Amino acid sequence: MTQTAFREPQGEDRRAFCLAGLAAGLALACGGGGGGASPAATPPPGGALTTTDTKAALLATPDGTTRDYRNLGNFLLIKDATGIYAMTTICTHMGCTVGLPAGTRITCPCHGSQYDLGGGNLVGPATAPLVHFAVSEPTPGGALVVNTAQTVASTVRLA
Repeated sequence: MTQTAFREPQGEDRRAFCLAGLAAGLALACGGGGGGASPAATPPPGGALTTTDTKAALLATPDGTTRDYRNLGNFLLIKDATGIYAMTTICTHMGCTVGLPAGTRITCPCHGSQYDLGGGNLVGPATAPLVHFAVSEPTPGGALVVNTAQTVASTVRLA
C-alpha cells in the first residue's frame, strides 16, 4: 500500500488555494450553504413563460390581486388600477427570493429589504427597485405570457 504525504501548496499554488478557500467560506457565510431562507438558486429562465391567467379574468379581480409564479420563473403577476404587470421576485440586495405581498409590502426574508407593490424600494439594505417584465396576451382570451428576458419600465401595464 502506497501512502501519499500531504504537500502544502507553495508560491502561486498556495495563493490560489487560499483564495479558493476564502471564496468558498464567503459563499457559505452569505447563504450559499443552504438552510435558512431560500436564496434564489438560479436566475429566472429567460424568455416567454406562459401563465395560467387570462387578461379578462385578472382584470376582473380587485386591485392588488397577486399571482405567484415563483415556481415558473421567479415573478409575480399583479393587477392594479391601471392594468396588469409582472415583477421579479429576486431581491436586488443579494438575490434572495422575496416573499408574497403582505398588505402593501413585499419583504425579503434574508436581510429585511422591503418593497411596495410596484417594486419600489422602501427599506434597505436593498437600494434598487424590483425589475419589471413584459406581459402580453398573444392570443385574444388566451393565457398571459411573461417575457423574463425583456425588462420594461415599472409604469408599463397590460390593460
